[in-house]
Amino acid sequence: MVKHIVFAVSSMAVVFQLGLFVYNFETAEWRGYQSTYYKKLAEVTNTPEIAKTSLKVQQVWDKDLDRPDRCTTCHGGVANPAFEGEPQPYTTHPHFKDQAFISKHPFEKFGCTICHEGSPHAVTVKATHGVVKHLDRQLLTGPYVQASCTKCHYELLNRDVYWPEAEVLMKGKQLAYELGCGACHAIRQFGTSPTVAPELSNAGSKTELSFSLVHDFSNLESEDHLMRVWEWEHFKQPRKIVPGHPDAPNPKDRTSPTIMPNWDLTDDEATALTVFVMSLRDPAVENIPPSYFPKVKEHEGFLQYR
Repeated sequence: MVKHIVFAVSSMAVVFQLGLFVYNFETAEWRGYQSTYYKKLAEVTNTPEIAKTSLKVQQVWDKDLDRPDRCTTCHGGVANPAFEGEPQPYTTHPHFKDQAFISKHPFEKFGCTICHEGSPHAVTVKATHGVVKHLDRQLLTGPYVQASCTKCHYELLNRDVYWPEAEVLMKGKQLAYELGCGACHAIRQFGTSPTVAPELSNAGSKTELSFSLVHDFSNLESEDHLMRVWEWEHFKQPRKIVPGHPDAPNPKDRTSPTIMPNWDLTDDEATALTVFVMSLRDPAVENIPPSYFPKVKEHEGFLQYR
């Protein structure tokens, strides 16, 4: 009798688990976005059958980078110029239409997270958009995504190179030269090697965890304790973010305030410098295959900017 009861309860538990699995799958967030996309696509193309397309997780497997990319599960229209006026997540990627520069970075080869970072596995908004504390690298959007350009385009850190497509990064690079950042910070890409302040050469390749272990977030105004937020607020008010502890009771704990000047930067200038600092990458960490580099006659002249 006891065996029968145990068997019955176990069977009910298995059935419940299966039912819960089916329910979670059928009500998954991505299915709603994808279904809406196919309905819109059917209307745009005047092909009603498209609206009945089977729903599934869309994945680009990048064998060279050895990682998946599932962003197009929800962002179905990124490579479709007909969706340029649609809201997120259906809209065309900016600068894709009319063979603009993004169209030269096919999503089936590059994916999305090589530039936008974030989680390549995520299929929910919560798991990658906004602040996701467990991620090694947070999602980059708006001007901050320009910090990823230098993963492949080393030449962008050459002072004489200007790309209008990366306007904020170009502004940050110019400000870094004008303010003389390399006089205190070692910036390998600029050919500077002082030891007065922390080295910045690989700043953009750090994980959020490695950054947080050596930076104090307690003086930030923002509740988002992220690397780019710390950098931005530090550019705006250096001594507020790094006031030091000159009056600590134990002399061993006493530290001086930062020596970084307050340049009275505008918000846009602070953003540009933040993008610049995050563009300083370590090629060994990024591990981008040479086949992803821009097709120029030779790269020797730009290797110094790695």
